[in-house]
Amino acid sequence: MKKRTFVFVLLLAAVVIPARAQLFQMGLKFQYSSASVDDMINNVSSEVENFSTEFLKGCEAGLMLRVNLGRLITVQPEANFSIGSLWDTVDAQGDFISATMTAFENVQTVNLSVPVLAAVHLVDIDKLLGLRLFVGPEFYTTIKGATSGGGMDFSKYSLIAGVGIDLFDVLYVDARVARFSEGEMYYRLGLGLLF
Repeated sequence: MKKRTFVFVLLLAAVVIPARAQLFQMGLKFQYSSASVDDMINNVSSEVENFSTEFLKGCEAGLMLRVNLGRLITVQPEANFSIGSLWDTVDAQGDFISATMTAFENVQTVNLSVPVLAAVHLVDIDKLLGLRLFVGPEFYTTIKGATSGGGMDFSKYSLIAGVGIDLFDVLYVDARVARFSEGEMYYRLGLGLLF
């Protein structure tokens, strides 16, 4: 009985795993933005910088899932993380007076951006080259470091449009233009691996 169950599970896996691979792909992503997520969420000016995180300003890394809805249409949700810094208010005791004063402290932040993109594949040369146009919303929140509000607040958002190229069904490169909810435009260049 155990042999039959094992053989059945093996045959089922041989059929289901390739079918699932055609239905969706997972991937890792790295992208660089003309503005950091801190700038977009907290309206941080360029003068407010922290040396330890300045080299990461504008860099994001994350995971993506590409769901194939037929040969020409895909939906691609992502979860991208970034590290930044902002000046946050703290209560401080004055040296010469007993009154509490407001002071500022540079706080390291961890941010999350969640784009949900719909793509149309214009060129699809099987397992060699793909060209796609995509559009969709992207939502932002600070998940660590900001004291005001508390919890995850996805009220900040942007609308994204862009073009992407898939190479050998493993690598992809995309260029994005994002219009933030406050009206500013940001540009991103991304690189990723598909599994």
